[in-house]
Parts: sequence; structure tokens; C-alpha cells
Amino acid sequence: MKENLPESIRTAINDACIAAGVTLIDVVVRGQAAQLIVDIFIDTPEGITHDHCRAVSRGLDERLENDEFAGRLRAVDVSSPGADAPVKHLWQLTKSVGRTVRVVRSTDGSIIEGTLLRADDDGLDVQPVQSKKDPKPLVSLHAADIKEARVVIKI
Repeated sequence: MKENLPESIRTAINDACIAAGVTLIDVVVRGQAAQLIVDIFIDTPEGITHDHCRAVSRGLDERLENDEFAGRLRAVDVSSPGADAPVKHLWQLTKSVGRTVRVVRSTDGSIIEGTLLRADDDGLDVQPVQSKKDPKPLVSLHAADIKEARVVIKI
């Protein structure tokens, strides 16, 4: 059985994020019954620090001090979504300019992988991976044409 968060908890999480000056990216509930774990993913254009995570966590503790549902939680973990997680807001990629990204177009599902040259709320500029036999032009994508975008982690 998948556990749903009560609206009061979602509101408290959102309010704690606003007070900490961060954007709520996602909330994931794991576990069952009295062993629930809530993962809260946050971000800012400058990135996330331990202070951001601590501020959200403390703000949530204050808002949920006497909440019955909160008493069932084993843990609340606050962190950034991770470098390779799909972005919810294109501004999340501004700190990844110069890195390799993979973008799925919403129009036809085609995939573009290459170096991110620009990222803002309007869209992305990606220089596809080049080969001598098949040079590819710069691809400019409008926000509405992007189904998914993520940084590619290379090891």
C-alpha cells in the first residue's frame, strides 16, 4: 500500500522550503505504517548547502511538532535531487553549463545529447556530440519542446 502525505504535511514542507529560501523539487514517501521515511528534494539556482537542508529540516520540525502523522515518521531526509536526476525547472541546469546533458524532446521523443551551452527558463542550447563524418549544428530548444532534461554523469 502506497502511503500518501496529508495535505497539512505537504503545506508544512512547502512553507519550510519557502522560509529557507529554496525551491521544493520533489517529495518521496518510502516505507510502511510507523516506519515511513520522507525524502524531500530541494534546489536553488546556486545549488544546495548543508545550511539549506538544515533550515528546511528545522522549519519542518517546528511546523509539525504536534502533528499526529509526523509522529509516524521514522525519518525525514532533506537533500538536493542529485546531479543525474531529471530537472523539474530548466533553471536547475544553469549550474551545469559546460557539462554533458541528455534532453528528450516532447514533440517526437527524440534524444539530444551534448554539451550544454545555455540554460534558462526559456529553454536550452545544446551542442550535440560531434564526429568528423557527421558534424551537427547547435540545437536550441524552447522550454515547451522539452519533455525531460538531465545531466549525464560520466565516469
